Amino acid sequence: MKYMQYKGVVEREYKKSLRKIMHEICVVEGLNSSLGAKKLGIAKEIFVYWRSFYRLDRNQQLFDQTIDDIDQMKFLYLNEATAIDSKRPLKHDDEQSLEGLEELVGRMVEYYKCVHAESNGLAKDTGNLPLYEFVQELLEDYKSGRLLMEVESQKKKAQ
Repeated sequence: MKYMQYKGVVEREYKKSLRKIMHEICVVEGLNSSLGAKKLGIAKEIFVYWRSFYRLDRNQQLFDQTIDDIDQMKFLYLNEATAIDSKRPLKHDDEQSLEGLEELVGRMVEYYKCVHAESNGLAKDTGNLPLYEFVQELLEDYKSGRLLMEVESQKKKAQ
């Protein structure tokens, strides 16, 4: 038999399209090629071919998901970046203080958002954005007292 003949037999037996059958077996049930082929009563080579054809292999799915994520990331900071005025003067230019650090970290976040928007999320430098956003959150936690409470909580757990 040929692939199309096997396809017809399997679709008649399960009363579903081959795409749906393969999705159930590969994604929902998570069966490997040997078990999937055994369940369908076909040769492993045919199962592997169908799984590849419908892009249901785990690596193919991860790759496709990553591509979708990158496409969605293009527009993540686009609106924010247009509202940023990077030439405005710093308020805490000549001082080394917590407020100065907070302002500089905020500026770096803005800068990397602009880089992200200009490069459609593909610039290597945009990898620094989560770091600066984390530092920004950390500074907020420090100023609100949440960081101190967390340290105190960790002390109690250690004892």
